[in-house]
Amino acid sequence: MYKKQFNQLDEIIDKTIDSIKDSVKEIKDISDYARQEYLELEEEFLRLKIEATDLIDRVDSLEKKYKLSKSKLLMVNKNFNNYSQEQMQEIYEATDKLRVDLAVEKEREMNLIKRRNELELHLKYVRKISEKADKLSYNFEIAYSVLSGDLKKITEKIDDIQNKEIWGLKVIEAQEIERQRIARDMHDGPAQSLSNLIIKTELCIKLLDIDIDRTKLELQTLKMYIRGTIDETRRMIYNLRPMSIDDLGLIPTLERLIEKMSEDLGFSIEFNVMECDDYKSEEIDPVVNLTLYRITQEALNNVLKYSKATRVCVDLTYEDTGIELEITDNGIGFEVGDMKLSLKDNKGFGMSMMRERANLLSSDLQIVSRTGRGTSIHIRVPLNNKEERHE
Repeated sequence: MYKKQFNQLDEIIDKTIDSIKDSVKEIKDISDYARQEYLELEEEFLRLKIEATDLIDRVDSLEKKYKLSKSKLLMVNKNFNNYSQEQMQEIYEATDKLRVDLAVEKEREMNLIKRRNELELHLKYVRKISEKADKLSYNFEIAYSVLSGDLKKITEKIDDIQNKEIWGLKVIEAQEIERQRIARDMHDGPAQSLSNLIIKTELCIKLLDIDIDRTKLELQTLKMYIRGTIDETRRMIYNLRPMSIDDLGLIPTLERLIEKMSEDLGFSIEFNVMECDDYKSEEIDPVVNLTLYRITQEALNNVLKYSKATRVCVDLTYEDTGIELEITDNGIGFEVGDMKLSLKDNKGFGMSMMRERANLLSSDLQIVSRTGRGTSIHIRVPLNNKEERHE
């Protein structure tokens, strides 16, 4: 009914999760790039800082030398009679060289300091980007974890709704099939037999005044027909609900079921019962007995149809606080996680029905199975304690 809408919602959820995952990856890439660039800039900044410090020291040294050379040149100009033309030219050239060197180094110092300051600002900017990227990446990871968890729950809810829809359709289908089966059995069995009984009865009435011996034979046949009709009707009633479960209890009814299933399987099913002295079978709610019987019936039918087992064991344990039922086999097994409801393939309904029956008794049905390792079905039905029973 809502399959198309559910599929569209699944696609939206998957795309959302993929988009979040891609965003987390991109933000991580940005964070890694910013971190790497920051390390490279920091290394260059430290190198420039050391180079700038050395250059400042050199400029200071050149300034001192230049001042001394200028002072010396000034003194030579005042006392030029005491120096030769060559000495004066030498002092002048040395002073001029210091002036040029000082100008060049100051230019270098100014450019280096400018580059260092720009790099320091860029370094701070990249550091902020890296910190924001790390924080954003962390927040995205948290958001992804939260959203993916919530979306997973939504998906599970959708699957549950789909399963309930499939389950509802299957229940309606099963009801109709069961009605058809009962109608067919009634038509081919008791209804046909009753029609024959009417014919036989009419024949006996006609023969009554003609041939007494023939009438007796027909009455004997009529008696056999009646007995067969009664047996057929009882069989149909037993298939709908075993009357022995109300009259004799769960254990004898299970013994009868296990005896029949053993004939179908071709080997004896092991049936073990452990009863405690404190709990009386008549105190158990009839619906508990019927539910345990139906679960056993479904499990054994699955063994017969699918398991290819050579050994089956049914263990029924009565305790003061509950009843435990365990059915194990050594068959081919299956992967429980892969078993989902499918209306088309008619799969998973046996297990789903057993779980639904268990839920009605506030019980948890555990199915443990692996391919090639057999299957174990376990249910524990809680029962009221002594005080509650007495009340």
